[in-house]
Amino acid sequence: MTRTKIPVGLPRQNPTKSYWQTPPLPIADHRTTANLPSKTKYAIIGSGITGTAIAYKLLQEEPNATIVILEARQTSSGATGRNGGHCRAGRYLDFKNYLEAFGREDALKLEVLEEENVANVAKLIKDLGIECDLRDVETLDVFTDPVKWEAALEALAARKEVLKGNVETAILTKHRVWAAKETREELLIPEGVGAISFPAYALSPYKFVCALLEICIQKGLNLQTNTPVVEVSQHPALSSRKEWIVHTERGLIKAENVILATNAYTGALYSPAAEWIIPTRAQVAAIRPGSNIANSPALKRTMILESPISGEYMQSRAEGFSGAGDIIIGGGRRLGTNGEQPVLDDTTIHPKISEYLTHACAGYFGRENWGKDGKVLQEWTGIMGYTHDEQPIIGEAPGQPGLWICAGFHGHGMALTFQSAQALVQLLMGKEKEVDKWLPKCYRLSRVENSAQ
Repeated sequence: MTRTKIPVGLPRQNPTKSYWQTPPLPIADHRTTANLPSKTKYAIIGSGITGTAIAYKLLQEEPNATIVILEARQTSSGATGRNGGHCRAGRYLDFKNYLEAFGREDALKLEVLEEENVANVAKLIKDLGIECDLRDVETLDVFTDPVKWEAALEALAARKEVLKGNVETAILTKHRVWAAKETREELLIPEGVGAISFPAYALSPYKFVCALLEICIQKGLNLQTNTPVVEVSQHPALSSRKEWIVHTERGLIKAENVILATNAYTGALYSPAAEWIIPTRAQVAAIRPGSNIANSPALKRTMILESPISGEYMQSRAEGFSGAGDIIIGGGRRLGTNGEQPVLDDTTIHPKISEYLTHACAGYFGRENWGKDGKVLQEWTGIMGYTHDEQPIIGEAPGQPGLWICAGFHGHGMALTFQSAQALVQLLMGKEKEVDKWLPKCYRLSRVENSAQ
């Protein structure tokens, strides 16, 4: 199967300012050393949650390893520092589709990986005492569309049927189904036809990643921000063994292993990904709650809101930089050009999406429940890496020993990247058989290479 190549490029300079990065943390422009090191064992490109988790896990395996993280812009300035602040296992809604597309074994592995990812992120934050506004929350998928609601119930039923009597698979999440009456009266969604809730977390991903990077730096990591990588190539004189040259705008680094934790930008450094990962722009707004709904218990939960024509994600912050519970809402991509695909530009916002997000909450909660629209505090965009089959790509590039890819998280990175990083590090350590026990086959990089043949 041959796919049309997607436009590729490096992160744009001067991106929109994210709510989470206001103000930037002291590590934003950090360079551990004034000059780039001449060589390293591991060169990780990208300082978001993927690259940072890989560095942390590598240091656990090899405490004395030399590791450099190269970031094109400021620390965690890509998708991780620009998302909606959710950490939730919401892919159960696609369980039936995944069952049909990938089979029973992989469908179960997908479910377990996501749920363990969410649990392990929260556990690490708590174990390390990281201050990142972590909250245990009840999260909801709320539906105002009867068709989407029926599909959600069918997905839950398929999941329950497959799990029945399966003692080998430990599924962590228990779901509660809300009837239409409960959805309308307790959740204050007048057009609601039903909802599904389960335990999850909300946090500042930016604070989390920056704190984890600081821990890694204390353990020997070299972080180099504002250092775009323009090319990675094999050393022409040493093709018989692993050695790579990382070309940056500040000079060259020799590396035994290069790890692309570059998500939507991966195609610029690894050309096969340009046919598989679609750069997709998301837009998010921070707004004050409506005049009638402020401090309502309904806002204590995080939500995915599914209407007949759209889908949004929303959380109300316990405290915001405005001094009250700021609401973070993202979505509205249908109003952009071709659903905001393929787009690599996060330096601007789309005016139609901006107008929609300003009033979207009133559309879901109803004007009577919502009241007058609150002030728009901040708007920003971020670039996600969508894949054709909705799954990440993880592994070593065929025929290019020492080049590793961990990317393409389809807008769901907070629930997939931590365990994906674990898989990549185990593969680096030669633990292929161990990884095979739990990593879905549909995550493997090999499928990208095969599809291009």
